[in-house]
Amino acid sequence: MSFPELKNDRFLRALNREPVDRTPIWMMRQAGRYLPEYRATRAQAGDFMSLCKNTELATEVTLQPLRRYPADAAILFSDILTIPDAMGLGLYFETGEGPRFRKVVRTEADVAALPVVNTQKDLSYVTDAVTSIRHALAGDVPLIGFSGSPWTLATYMVEGGSSKDFRNLKSMMYRTPELLHAMLDKLALSVIDYLNAQIDAGAQAVQIFDSWGGALSDDAYQKFSLFYMKKIVAGLKRESEGRKVPVILFTKGGGQWLEVMADSGCDALGLDWTTPINQARERVGHRVALQGNMDPAVLYSESAQIRAEVKRILDQFGDHPGHVFNLGHGITPHVKPDAVKAFFDAVVDLSSR
Repeated sequence: MSFPELKNDRFLRALNREPVDRTPIWMMRQAGRYLPEYRATRAQAGDFMSLCKNTELATEVTLQPLRRYPADAAILFSDILTIPDAMGLGLYFETGEGPRFRKVVRTEADVAALPVVNTQKDLSYVTDAVTSIRHALAGDVPLIGFSGSPWTLATYMVEGGSSKDFRNLKSMMYRTPELLHAMLDKLALSVIDYLNAQIDAGAQAVQIFDSWGGALSDDAYQKFSLFYMKKIVAGLKRESEGRKVPVILFTKGGGQWLEVMADSGCDALGLDWTTPINQARERVGHRVALQGNMDPAVLYSESAQIRAEVKRILDQFGDHPGHVFNLGHGITPHVKPDAVKAFFDAVVDLSSR
């Protein structure tokens, strides 16, 4: 498969800790509800999953933020829960409550019944979107593919949706750890297939979102989250189209594990806003690039405050290779698009100097 030549590779160069003319920037949940044009397209699709499964509309919403802001990367428009949905759990979205599953996984029989996902057969709408987006980008910026981590996917599959305490999953983890390991192993194999299929379809970097790894103790994190992310990293295609495909690991609330995460074989670590970026850089040294890490809530302030916070983070990171500017988690729906413009403009202006 051939695609237009990449014109702006600043993001990929930074992930490989190569010199760049300025700090690249993109934003988690870049295509989302804060944009009026996204809300209009989602309404046109009917619901969130219909939007994900419509190649033309998924391509459109991926491109929408790039028309407004000088982002250095696009990220595939999809959801981390496509894999459990393809395993037959029946994903749906309840207004005001977020994702839910019609079936939960709590018994040995439930785990045994889970298939390992075959992306080509079960999730072709995702790879169709990747290829469509790559062509539509016309080489302007690279495209990021992504997946949830096995632990994070398991939280939704066992709890049936979002949870504050992960009571059912943690009960499984402590009472029948071998059952949870069997489940996580199937999820890891599914994620490897899924991300490799995205790379084959045109993704130029991939990110693993471990949104709930921070809910674990140190020992449990290493056994039930990081172990499976390492397995995924080891199973990924690391080159495509004659170029390295960088892998980013992001554990929200995972600042205490940066050293062991850096040893996973990944190319970059995403940081939330609770870890000072200068300390993170000192701790991981030259092993990996860092992505982050402004608190998304800063975007509720005025442009002068946004600019000051961008400057503080850039100054903290200092004149070193390997920084991708991002929020410490996804942008929230009530942020004004003008605040996002102030954010992007500040990074471009201040890091160019």
